[in-house]
Amino acid sequence: MKLLLLAGVMSLAMVGGIVGGSIARADDCDAKLTADERATFASLTPADQKALVTMKNKDGSPATCELRGGVLDMLGHYSADQRPTALHYLMRNTFVKQN
Repeated sequence: MKLLLLAGVMSLAMVGGIVGGSIARADDCDAKLTADERATFASLTPADQKALVTMKNKDGSPATCELRGGVLDMLGHYSADQRPTALHYLMRNTFVKQN
């Protein structure tokens, strides 16, 4: 029983570390984002948040906070249910490098 409880706690800790790590990276740009951009970011799924935080320019350099803010500004013009489709379209067809 104790082993099962320990396994459960460890799995939750690992998931929390993965999610917490991606959100911690987003905080690097948090001060540069507007309130609307932060709200748009919060409305994205965890997978889309991670994709936005880890996106790169076509030359392979990390995307700047200003670029992320611009993408979030564009996504803010879509309804919440259309944002994932719009984000994936932007990442696939514009200036962002795909891994």
